[in-house]
Amino acid sequence: MEYKLLLASDGSENALRAAEFAAGLAALAPAIKVTVIVVNDILEKIKYYSPLRSPIVIEEVDEVFKEKTKEALDITLEVFEKNGVKATGLARMGNPAKDIVDYAHAEGIKHIVIGSRGMGSLKGIVLGSVSSKVVQLADFPVTIVK
Repeated sequence: MEYKLLLASDGSENALRAAEFAAGLAALAPAIKVTVIVVNDILEKIKYYSPLRSPIVIEEVDEVFKEKTKEALDITLEVFEKNGVKATGLARMGNPAKDIVDYAHAEGIKHIVIGSRGMGSLKGIVLGSVSSKVVQLADFPVTIVK
């Protein structure tokens, strides 16, 4: 039986601790299939909230943040490689909590692992963290790693 686990990451220290936790689980139970997802929401914020909404600026910012998102994915996948665990990964631009849970539903994920606080700590204090929103949206187990 295959058990699908989704690790949500932003490359932060807490996300990498969550990756270590997920890698440990997968090492203990080889039937666990791990996918790492990184979702960056900066473009959505710029499109709707920034005075810098020109297409040229958005295109330049898009390239920079796609690269940053890919870097976050790569350093997270390195954690699994270091622990001898196979993991696949994907990087997206969008709404992190919604996209994480939507992907999990679409792919038959049984469990999400996520760090308690990512790079947007001030936003988390004011609006609620991505991990809190994932817990609210998901209808299956979510492990939050401190």
